[in-house]
Amino acid sequence: MVRQSPVGRSRWWSRSRGLPAAAYASWSASLPSPVSRTPRILAWAESLDGFCIGTPGALSYQRDGAWHHVGWHEMERGGWDVETRRLSWLRYDGAEGSVGLGEPGRVPELFRERVAASIAVQKFVALAGERGVTITARRDLGDESEITWHSSLTRGLTWQTEGVRDAVDRAVAELRTEYDLG
Repeated sequence: MVRQSPVGRSRWWSRSRGLPAAAYASWSASLPSPVSRTPRILAWAESLDGFCIGTPGALSYQRDGAWHHVGWHEMERGGWDVETRRLSWLRYDGAEGSVGLGEPGRVPELFRERVAASIAVQKFVALAGERGVTITARRDLGDESEITWHSSLTRGLTWQTEGVRDAVDRAVAELRTEYDLG
């Protein structure tokens, strides 16, 4: 006997992985165009504002009735806080984000895995004693060909510190050559 899925919900093995049909429809309609096909859902959870969805290339979440999409490669750092039940992140552009999850399921684990998977190269370069810069090449997991380079200074250094920008530019150029990445 084949059991019918509840009204408004889809089966876990479908493209929507059990996400309610209305949530799946609004999420897929919100994806940036052009999208040749809707990305595969790897994990999802209900959030305090709707839903949070992880795909191979991005984290999507609802806030104030709208969907927001953040590529894994755009996140400088972040993680899951068990006590507050929040997934939080800092993007390279300085924007902070977070989403509260009642029952997180696999979303926090997927978050860690995907952010780590987007790192193609990461190297610390000392500039002044133990102070320096972490240079990271990140791969857009939704578009495997795109590589972006980021530089994060340690405490005690600023971009206005004399010689820092030139030293970082040289270090990035060396790494690009060493790893043959664009």
